[in-house]
Amino acid sequence: MDIKDLNFETSTNEKDLVTLKLVVSKDAYNKELEKQIEYYKPRVNVKGFRVGHAPNNIILSRYREALEGAANEVLIEDAWNTYHDEKNVKAMGTPKLLNLENKDDGLHLTYEYYPIPEFDLPDLSSISVEKNKYTVDDSVVEEAYKLSLQRFAHFDESELKSEIGDRVYVKIEFDDDENKKYNKELTVVASDDENDSIFARNAVGVKKDDKKLLKTYVDGREATLIMNIVKVEKPDMKDDSKEEDRQKVKESLKDHLIKRAEDRANSELVNDTLFNKLIELVNMTLPKGYYEEQLETSLNEFERSMSSRGMSKTDFLISVAKTDDDIRKEYEENVRKQITFDMIMAKLADTYKDSITVNEDKAKEYANRMYQYQSYMGLAKLPKEEQQNIINYIMRDAQTRATSEAILDYVKEHVQVSEKDAGKFKPEESDVWGGY
Repeated sequence: MDIKDLNFETSTNEKDLVTLKLVVSKDAYNKELEKQIEYYKPRVNVKGFRVGHAPNNIILSRYREALEGAANEVLIEDAWNTYHDEKNVKAMGTPKLLNLENKDDGLHLTYEYYPIPEFDLPDLSSISVEKNKYTVDDSVVEEAYKLSLQRFAHFDESELKSEIGDRVYVKIEFDDDENKKYNKELTVVASDDENDSIFARNAVGVKKDDKKLLKTYVDGREATLIMNIVKVEKPDMKDDSKEEDRQKVKESLKDHLIKRAEDRANSELVNDTLFNKLIELVNMTLPKGYYEEQLETSLNEFERSMSSRGMSKTDFLISVAKTDDDIRKEYEENVRKQITFDMIMAKLADTYKDSITVNEDKAKEYANRMYQYQSYMGLAKLPKEEQQNIINYIMRDAQTRATSEAILDYVKEHVQVSEKDAGKFKPEESDVWGGY
């Protein structure tokens, strides 16, 4: 299709949403319809004619709806691609077809899309970032070894004060009648992680029958609750292994922790340092409507995730002492950053496409892992169409992940990276189990 076959007009609303009205000329439409007739002619059986020899007008009269539908499907894509290429239009995602109408003067199509914002990439060689360097000494190995013992340890009730990793049984009681419906009993793991619940963070250094007054929020209003400590359980860390075997395990564990420390440093470099640095250096104004749509999608997904964990949103907000507004502000910032980063990644991929090589073996590896997981979750029991949709998603996601890694590997090679002392490596349970 040629741009001369199209008439078009555009308008942009206050949300930066572009409405594109295209008219495919009658001549261009008829040419595509003829192509569809010629394609299907040897595939249809018209009574009174040998297969492939029926006149086009007879075939059209018999199969008009199907043939016009096939022509429309082709022209919907061709019209957009022609406009896109000729006018150098870049859309965020796939344009939405709002309306299709076949009139005397041609095929009328109406699309909606958000334009990709214009922005300049920074010179990669001018970017300086720091990469964490973690120390793995004997004390780190001992901490990780204790985590390995704790995983399968038997927990016994204790009169001693709780420490990080202990199980603490608590009873939550609100001090006002209105909120008593949220009273409950919980089992938490004592923690110093700021991302854990207020109950887990306040379960360190307590013993049976202790009480704590905690501030939280219910329906946006500040509320006070009493956290009663019902009991504390500590793991039995008895180790029956021989000293010689224990030392061999620790030696192996140390080598593994050194690798895990490097993996964490690389992950932090990409997912935190470079992520924020690129966003900081790029001046971009996002389409308002697109941003708002993505924000609402993320907030809805947040609520669905709470529901899947058997927790209401109110219960979650109580557990983290936050309001709806607090969560929304966090999501506003995170969604804005993620959209911006996605746009940067897309432009990096286009700008350096001749220098970036995607590791197809990694893509296959990621796809295989996801396929194995879905198989374990019962993929074969699903309807064929649903199975295929999941497989298609797996292939796209694996390719996207491998492509993203290739882009970021290129970025890491061309920015200036220096190391900084990040202190001792703090192992988590997930850092331990690959070492045995």
